[in-house]
Amino acid sequence: MKRFLIASVTVAAMSISGVSNAKPSGPEMRHQQPVKEIVKHLRGLSLSDAQLGEIRTFISAFKSANPSLASASREKPDFDFETASEDQITAFVQSQLEERESKQFALAELRHNIFNVLNAEQQATVLARESKREYKREMRRDKRRDALEKKSVRVANHGEAKGKRSRDHGVGDRLRHEHDGIPFRGIELTDAQKTSLAELRESFKEIAKVNREVLHSFRDAQRELIRSASFSEETWSALVAQYKSDLVNAGVQKAMHRQAMFAVLTTEQQAKLSAQREERRKLRELFRS
Repeated sequence: MKRFLIASVTVAAMSISGVSNAKPSGPEMRHQQPVKEIVKHLRGLSLSDAQLGEIRTFISAFKSANPSLASASREKPDFDFETASEDQITAFVQSQLEERESKQFALAELRHNIFNVLNAEQQATVLARESKREYKREMRRDKRRDALEKKSVRVANHGEAKGKRSRDHGVGDRLRHEHDGIPFRGIELTDAQKTSLAELRESFKEIAKVNREVLHSFRDAQRELIRSASFSEETWSALVAQYKSDLVNAGVQKAMHRQAMFAVLTTEQQAKLSAQREERRKLRELFRS
């Protein structure tokens, strides 16, 4: 069950690498993945041999200096998340944030250096592509959020639908639901519990919206700094420090919200949910072995 709440508190730390690492790949990720993403976005720019040589030099230096740069740390806390105090959760979120912060400047610097190798026309092309990708991502997020909200209302008002699940609700889809407000799929809830969960989700909706806006603002500021002539380790650290309190608060608020939802369950339901998650974890391990 700790995995359910640990995932919540790492949201703040994950946002640190939202721009410096274009496509996080989990705790086992090595430097090749973010570098591969950076290089992929240079396709079709008609780079000269001189530009390719400079970029190759930057990438080689990055790999030498960062032989095993992981995108995230999933350190397990030394306390029980189900009963943890707000102070304990805050300290854990902050430690995760600081650990990630110390690892991500190198990726941001690599992006900055490569961007400056490009000429004005190539930079404009990269920026246009980036804007288009971000727009598509935002549209997908909004569409998914709307669908999950409608699903949440149906679950709260009418309970789980009976019968065979459609192919659209596979393991990946179920896991996504668990992280977006419908965490107790497969648990028989009473009407009172459904009402309590619906009220908790509704009360957290505005807080979640504000936190998303903060994270989007932070990512935009990261992008602007990476492209700027004023980019340096000092300015990067100053930017992180500017948003740090809000990022920590976002992680803590989400964890406390999940903690409140979990507390709605009975002891038997909590045990059943824990067993289901452990079973799914073992099944996922089959694909990784």
